Amino acid sequence: MRIQTIAALTDFSTQAEQALDRAALIAAQHQAVLWLVYAADEQDPRFVSPQARLEQRARQLARRHSIDVVAREFDGYNRVAERAMAVASGADLLVLDRRMERLWNKPWRGAVLAHCLRHSPCPVLVVQQQTPTTEDMAQSAYARMLVAVDSTERAREVLHFAADLQRSTAVDLFQSRDPGLSGVEEEQEFEVLEQFRDELKRETLETAEQRRLRIKDADDARRNRVDSQNGTRDVTRQIMVQQQRSGADLIVVGATRNHWSDRWSLSTRATRLAMMVSCDVLVCGQLPQERERPRPIEVGSRKGWLQFRF
Repeated sequence: MRIQTIAALTDFSTQAEQALDRAALIAAQHQAVLWLVYAADEQDPRFVSPQARLEQRARQLARRHSIDVVAREFDGYNRVAERAMAVASGADLLVLDRRMERLWNKPWRGAVLAHCLRHSPCPVLVVQQQTPTTEDMAQSAYARMLVAVDSTERAREVLHFAADLQRSTAVDLFQSRDPGLSGVEEEQEFEVLEQFRDELKRETLETAEQRRLRIKDADDARRNRVDSQNGTRDVTRQIMVQQQRSGADLIVVGATRNHWSDRWSLSTRATRLAMMVSCDVLVCGQLPQERERPRPIEVGSRKGWLQFRF
C-alpha cells in the first residue's frame, strides 16, 4: 500500500495552506506526486485567477521539496465535496483542512468534511496544526501518532498504513475500553495488540530504523479511569483524553465501510474527534489499492514548471 499520489485541497486560507505544506512534506518522504486542487464554494474576490495562483503555489512547493506537483482543474465540479471526491478517486491520500461548512443546496449531506469522510475512496488526513517551517524534514515530521486499534485484521492494516506514513514517528497502539467487551475479551484483544506491536518491531529491525512502539489503554489517563468508574465509556472521548495525555500530534482511526451505517458511524466519530482535539487526524475508511505510479505528461525539464492541465 505505497503512497504514490497525494491530493490536497486549498481555498488559499491559512488553514488550507497549512494542509498543503503537510501534504508536500509527506509527498517528499514517499516521492509521491502531489495534486493541488482549488476548492471553494465562493471565489475570493482577491484572486482574479485562482488557477493561476494554484499553479504558482505548485511551482513553489515543487522547488522547495523537489517533488512533482500538478495543479489540477475540475471545472465540471462546482462544489467542494464533489471536487474532493473527484480528485480522491485517483489518489492514495486526500489532505484537507477542517471544513465544517454545509452545502446550502444539499443540507442533508452535512458538513463538507463529514461528506468526505463518508465517501472518500482513500484515507483522509485532516490537518489542524501548523507545519514546522524548518528545512529539516525529520524535524517537520510527526513526533508521535496515536492509533486506535482493536483485534481485527482491518485494524492491523490501518496500523501498518499509519506506521508507513512516516517511519520515524513513535507509535502508540491505543486500546479503548469498549462497553461491549468483557474483561476476558479485553485481555484477549490486548494479546493480539502485542502481536501487532511485535510485527512492527520486526519491520523496524529489518529497515535498521529505531522507533518507539507502545501499547496504551484507557487506564493510562486519569480522566479515563474516572469516567470508567462512573460508568462512562465514550470511545471518542477516551481517544481525546489519551491524546492530551501522550501529546501525540497525529491521531489515526479507521473502520470498514461496508454499509451506509458504517460510513455514517466512522464519519460522525472522526468529525467529532477533529472538533475535540487540536492535532491532525488521519481517517482510514478505505485504504489505497496497489497500482502503477501515475506518470505526469508534458512536464518541463525543471521540477515545478508544469506546462499542462488535465
